[in-house]
Amino acid sequence: MEFQTVLYEQEGAVGYITLNRPEKLNAMSGQLRDDLEAALREADRGDEVRVVVLRAAGRAFCAGYDITPQTRTTAFSIAQDRDRLRKSIERWLAMWNYRKPIIAQVHGFCLAGGGELAGMCDLIFCAEDAQFGHPAGRALGIPPTLGLWPMKIGMLKSKELLFTGDIIDGREAARIGMVNRAMPAAELPEFVRAFANRVAQVPLDALSVHKHVVNRWFEIMGLRTGAAEGAEFDAIYHETPAAHEFARIAREQGLKAALAWRDTPFR
Repeated sequence: MEFQTVLYEQEGAVGYITLNRPEKLNAMSGQLRDDLEAALREADRGDEVRVVVLRAAGRAFCAGYDITPQTRTTAFSIAQDRDRLRKSIERWLAMWNYRKPIIAQVHGFCLAGGGELAGMCDLIFCAEDAQFGHPAGRALGIPPTLGLWPMKIGMLKSKELLFTGDIIDGREAARIGMVNRAMPAAELPEFVRAFANRVAQVPLDALSVHKHVVNRWFEIMGLRTGAAEGAEFDAIYHETPAAHEFARIAREQGLKAALAWRDTPFR
């Protein structure tokens, strides 16, 4: 099966999904998200594939959501915005609930929506110079699921990253538990390939049980409820003066000008 913005291939018991929008740093457009979900359905057919690796073409894993639509002139009501965000969160949680293990192979930027994407994967291996964070938090909103940061890296680090919009590299991400391991970029593809093949030696039924029993612990601790709350708070953020000012600048002067307005004070 062919897709517009992702590539899918199978090697033995491992399925490889490659985000393939490199000219946009694999920013998460509606088409990319649809293609990703379709590729996951393809990898879920039958039991031949036991493990899925999610990776990306070009210079970045995923630079975030494609925010070009922020320049639109048609307004959402806060109720419509909340409903849109709730549906988006449910799509992310469907990935969390996917029956097969998903391993993220992260290089380059992994920001905003990219962090949500990686956060829904079961394991994350990254390049030491990969870049993680949410600069969009300075003017655009929150990543509604927060990339599951509160569960993974705790309260203090989650607040530090959200309060500042700062970016950390792969080494720091590994140190604080955001990812499993960081390594030189040149070593990452072969390491992930070998690791995925190792995991794929385990029967799929066992892998599914292992995955979902661990997930259940975090669901009991409130993961799903916490993720759902993201729609409420992101919808509120979108009505703030900062969010409206970013949209105005992007609409009148272009996205680069809006990004400069947002980020220049932090440089």
